[in-house]
Amino acid sequence: MLPFQIKICGITTSEDAMNACRYGADAIGLNFFERSSRFVDGETAGLIASSVDEFNRQIAETPHSQVKKIGVFVDMPVPELVAIAWHVGLDGIQLHGNESPLIIRKIRSELEKLAHHCVLIRAVKSKPAEPTGQAVEMDMQSVSAEITAWIEQKVDLILLDAAVPGQFGGTGMTVDLSKVPKIVGEVPFVLAGGLTPQNVAKAIRESGYGSVDVASGVESAPGVKDQREMKAFIDAARSAFGLD
Repeated sequence: MLPFQIKICGITTSEDAMNACRYGADAIGLNFFERSSRFVDGETAGLIASSVDEFNRQIAETPHSQVKKIGVFVDMPVPELVAIAWHVGLDGIQLHGNESPLIIRKIRSELEKLAHHCVLIRAVKSKPAEPTGQAVEMDMQSVSAEITAWIEQKVDLILLDAAVPGQFGGTGMTVDLSKVPKIVGEVPFVLAGGLTPQNVAKAIRESGYGSVDVASGVESAPGVKDQREMKAFIDAARSAFGLD
């Protein structure tokens, strides 16, 4: 079973988190990368997490699935990363930097000491399509090799995002969907990068992926969610997944 199908990432307020929950998202993302416009500190993240926990308590006896809290990290030392995951009560850890696949074992080991379980997600960045088929094929080989390396270390999910030099997600750039079906693996995939309420249904159909992740595509400004866009995105994704 997938840990989540629709994730609203870059949540910065409890209000946005609660609206995402009410609209039907089944995961929210909290960004702990200090240079991100969507960064939240430990205190703010704790408040947001508490609001999601309260929502989950309210729906505990309904058919609705519990909303997951996913932390996004970029090259953070493992002890600090795990401490945040435990303190905030994260359900998942998403690695979005230049980490080595070997970090998976270190994180799991530290989580076990705290008796805390998290789904581990790796963001893999795919370059935009090039004019020549050779360039596209070279990128595919690189992306596939990276995915294989993370799968070998027992990562739980692979998130495919668009590569933008010097940036770590939330760019609004779109993944080349013509390449997506060629990428196969032994773990579930999450599609991210440039998704909007207008294109998410088509992206789900073309990619065949079971999960989607959005940040900038439902914002009025970096870190500020547009409520209508967020609801429209979730409605479109749920319909495409056959959840309604």
